[in-house]
Amino acid sequence: MEKRNIYLSLILLLTLLSAIFIYQISISNTIQTNISRIKSNSSNKHTNNSDSKSSKADTSTSDNSTNNSSTNDNSKSSNSSDNSNSDSSSSDTSQTDNTDEVKKIAITFDDGPHPKYTLKLLDGLKERNVKATFFVIGENVSNNPDVIKRMAEDGHLIGNHTYSHVQLTCISEEKAITEINKTSELITTYAGVSPKYIRPPYGMYSDALKRETNLTPVLWTVDPRDWSVLNTDSVVKHVLKRAKSGDIILLHDIFDTSVEAAFQIIDALKAEGYEFVTVDEFIKVN
Repeated sequence: MEKRNIYLSLILLLTLLSAIFIYQISISNTIQTNISRIKSNSSNKHTNNSDSKSSKADTSTSDNSTNNSSTNDNSKSSNSSDNSNSDSSSSDTSQTDNTDEVKKIAITFDDGPHPKYTLKLLDGLKERNVKATFFVIGENVSNNPDVIKRMAEDGHLIGNHTYSHVQLTCISEEKAITEINKTSELITTYAGVSPKYIRPPYGMYSDALKRETNLTPVLWTVDPRDWSVLNTDSVVKHVLKRAKSGDIILLHDIFDTSVEAAFQIIDALKAEGYEFVTVDEFIKVN
């Protein structure tokens, strides 16, 4: 019985030692695992820090690149601005040079003389010291001899616009010549001058008529169609938008709206440095 107890005691002791041994091994493995995890975490943090630093470095490089690009763009923009300013300066110089040249323009009136509006126009032209060119209709010359006489006395150029405002190319050559010559005779009779220029109605003329009448045809370059719109502001805006040196402006002195427009046009263009001349000056130059 005693041996049996001893035997059992030995078995229990061995079992206890085995348990202690296994427990120690388990603890050792746990410690090793924790150490490995700590090392692994430390390694990952180091890697992340490196990546973060690398990322920051890349970002910094990118920012520097962007800043350099921005600096270059600003430099280009500055250069472009300088070039633009240089061009503007050249343009201003060119404009300054052009101011040394006298800008000349002619204002002309068709279809008169009118007993009221032509006289009003003559008063305004005299007040502004402007000479104009009038292309008169023979019928109106016969009805207003005093008006055309004053035209000549004020120093304006008087031209032929036929007797009845007929389109010369739509009638026979004989009738066309009669229309022209009859008007020229009336101008000579009442104004004391022989016309040298003709403005053919609707701008239609022929070389044959030029040879037969010995009159130089004169057309126009700026036509606001004042006879159609009958609006002073529209006429003024049209002319001022297009007028340039060497132009011949076409108006009609039989409308009050056109006479008022003429005054505004003259005042505006004179303020811009234009000199008003009669059409013969342009034709002499050409």
